[in-house]
Amino acid sequence: MDEKTKTAAGIAAGLQGMTYDDKRLAELAAEVEILNDAVRKAAAQRLTFDDDPAAFASVLARAARP
Repeated sequence: MDEKTKTAAGIAAGLQGMTYDDKRLAELAAEVEILNDAVRKAAAQRLTFDDDPAAFASVLARAARP
């Protein structure tokens, strides 16, 4: 099990109280990586380090609209 899959397993068990088989954990880790990269890229294009933390939620809300 690679490090990202172990992280997904730890989050699922520790924060959510859920367990999954290794195959599903690997799928979840891959899905989270894709989503995380998309959010980071969207935020990097619109936010700077000094922006108000609430601006992040605003960026996500605008990006989620069709």
